[in-house]
Amino acid sequence: MESDCVGLMTAVPMTQLVAHREARDGLWIEGFATVGVTNAVRAGEPVSRLQSEQATAGTINLILVTNGCLAASAMVGAVQVATESKTGVLRDHAVPSWTGLPGATGTGTDAVVVACALRGEGPWQQYAGTHTEIGSMIGRVVAECLLQGLSLAAEWADRPQV
Repeated sequence: MESDCVGLMTAVPMTQLVAHREARDGLWIEGFATVGVTNAVRAGEPVSRLQSEQATAGTINLILVTNGCLAASAMVGAVQVATESKTGVLRDHAVPSWTGLPGATGTGTDAVVVACALRGEGPWQQYAGTHTEIGSMIGRVVAECLLQGLSLAAEWADRPQV
């Protein structure tokens, strides 16, 4: 049985779901994110058994929805730009790896989902890299979602645990 849905897991309360939307010339991108960084890691950091045993729940889930009709190449570009944008925000805000190393690039459990219009039903996009309008929009949408999410994650981490 085919299904047109996707599910993502997170320990971040859904009250901390953030969203941001941009539109230009009939094309729109909407981003939704939950941001947890308690298991942040820097790409290439050595993996240890201790990390698996001591890692706490913390995932950055990104869902991007567009009315654009994305070719396979544009879907790949959208994920790449979203990942670059996420990493840039984490570095700009000095989010450390769970081991204390500077410059986390994400978490060990991040996910990116891109949903778009079916072929012929929206503005056609062959590419979605950083030199395209849709790629630029994706970068801004993801950055805004991460900024909002990091703020909420800091508030959540600072509240007394029950």
